[in-house]
Amino acid sequence: MSYQDRVSAHVRELRSVPEVVVSTCELGSGPPRGLSADDAALIGAAWGEDAVEGVGDYLLSTDRIHVAWQTDDHYLFGEFAVEDVRICLTGDGLPGADWRLPAQKRELMEWELKTLEEAPGSGRLTALRVPSGGRSRELWFYDMNHGRLELLELDYRSYLENLLLMKGAPGWQYLFTEVDLEDREFQTMVGQLDRTLEALPVLFPDHDYSRLQERYEVRCSRSPVFRRHRSPWTT
Repeated sequence: MSYQDRVSAHVRELRSVPEVVVSTCELGSGPPRGLSADDAALIGAAWGEDAVEGVGDYLLSTDRIHVAWQTDDHYLFGEFAVEDVRICLTGDGLPGADWRLPAQKRELMEWELKTLEEAPGSGRLTALRVPSGGRSRELWFYDMNHGRLELLELDYRSYLENLLLMKGAPGWQYLFTEVDLEDREFQTMVGQLDRTLEALPVLFPDHDYSRLQERYEVRCSRSPVFRRHRSPWTT
């Protein structure tokens, strides 16, 4: 099953929960656009020839897919807009640099990053690093709200897998960075992540959230909001 078909299946799961409202669902139509020789050359130039074979199932039939949802009490929510990797690699870079960042990260943001996925209007996005004349498989997470640009411990495919599992819930990317989530700066975000990881396994028991829950507990166990909230979705 293609990634786009799997997103469609997850949207159906969201809509199967009476308390969930899917406010945006833009998935495009038609079969995935196959990997052409030009596409293979593009991806090979950016990531190396060995990366080409594993990308096929993640290609989209449209330039971008966009999904947003929330529970009717706004206790849980998520959003993601993902660009087809071919559009990402050939598209424009980020619109500008954040002057709160260190000079090296500012330069990276201005010259080498291209948006792969974002929650529009949230101030958060994930970008591929596309250095001029070089190769990189790095993904970087930018959060304007905290003035952070962080390298992710994920590759392209594993990022899309976790994005789908978390259904675009805010802040999950921080679990795959070196950021200290026990800092009070992240208290609100960690609280939302705590509620999400407690509720999603109840709402969607066919998916395995144990690995993400374990990672959360390791990263946030001493946070002042750890397990402070009781989800209305649990008994």
